[in-house]
Amino acid sequence: MLACAGSGSSNSRQQVTVHIASSPSSIGAGANWQYSASVNGTTNQTVTWTANGSGTIDSTGLYIAPTTVPASPNVTITATSAADSSASDSTTIAVQTNDPVGSTTGSALTCPTFSGGLPAGQSTCYQVNISCPGVADFSAYVKVNQPAGSPIGTVILSTGKGGSDLYDDSADFIAADGTNGGLAVVNGLLTAGFTTAQVSFGAPFNTNEPNGWLTGPGGVRRLACRYATLAQWIQSNVHASASIPLCATGNSGGAGAIGYALTEYGLDSTLAMVESTSGPPMSRLDQACVQPSACQSSAFTCNPGDQPENIHMCYSNSESQIIDSAYAQPICTNALNGTAPPDGLLLSDSILGGPVRTFSHSYVNVVVGGQDTSSAVNQALTWESALSGTSKNQGCVTDAPHALPSVQDGALRIVSDLQNLCRLPAKASGKSAKK
Repeated sequence: MLACAGSGSSNSRQQVTVHIASSPSSIGAGANWQYSASVNGTTNQTVTWTANGSGTIDSTGLYIAPTTVPASPNVTITATSAADSSASDSTTIAVQTNDPVGSTTGSALTCPTFSGGLPAGQSTCYQVNISCPGVADFSAYVKVNQPAGSPIGTVILSTGKGGSDLYDDSADFIAADGTNGGLAVVNGLLTAGFTTAQVSFGAPFNTNEPNGWLTGPGGVRRLACRYATLAQWIQSNVHASASIPLCATGNSGGAGAIGYALTEYGLDSTLAMVESTSGPPMSRLDQACVQPSACQSSAFTCNPGDQPENIHMCYSNSESQIIDSAYAQPICTNALNGTAPPDGLLLSDSILGGPVRTFSHSYVNVVVGGQDTSSAVNQALTWESALSGTSKNQGCVTDAPHALPSVQDGALRIVSDLQNLCRLPAKASGKSAKK
């Protein structure tokens, strides 16, 4: 919008204009968007932000949507020049139930050869290019293996942090004696009759993306669109059968990606069952990215007869750096060191930052390790306990560390749970495998 500033005759006055940078047309309940605006015709670039409708917007242009869809979902965002209040620009954003998923283009490619995992000659691989609103385009990779007979279902497998390696090739899942627990899980699922679809947002296909789907900026919640969109691609191009279940398992950050996909992106209508191991560790980022003195903790006993543990919610420095990769600034590490993040941002970007969900289609099974001393245990149990009205269960493997598949009984537990619980909703037993 145009206005005039300065003094003198109208011919000497310079027009002041405000322009809001591009923004998405819709946003999920509880999600956020950082607006920005440029001002021309004056050196004063300051603008005042207002949101006409539901949600809040701060002085920097950070908009946080309400956690429930309002009766009038369209919100008008306005930036007004501080130099000339008659100069402004407006845009509209719609608050919807779920965060918007992206689009994909996929193509087959030659599977890489590496030691330890399933041979390339027994596998089919794909590159999937993903475009999600508000973040950079990104390529993911899928390694598919088929069982000997007709498949009884499909299982998506993802690894920790940003999922930048394959499940059967993850160094985190290799035990001290050299046993590859990730490979054991994949082989166990194939033997049970499942098609396996391992996803990687990096290696061994692309070694230049160490942060995987968490490669920012954009924020953890918005970047999780990459996994949710990829899961939909797998449903259409690998699974492609409504008569058998599509399920998923992921460890740590992989469990986090699943948590966002279900809770924020609406994939509870897609995934019949999920096996969430050692996570999700991003249930409440606002309670994890805090100074040690503010860390919340609680008592937990893995299994009857085990020693009680004191499990905490807050990240270590190494964990906070994983979260930092999703942002333009190290906001989580800064928070650990006493610099508060933008108000409400980390809660909005948490898996539990939106409305509490009830999953009518997805069975949720959360499994943690009794030797896991990270925040993932408390974060995982916090997410599971919030899923009221959802068919679910939680369990613990006494001798398992954070990398749960790296011990034999952890790997066996994952296979057993999926074999018993990966069912279409009408056939779900509602019971977990034995602990």
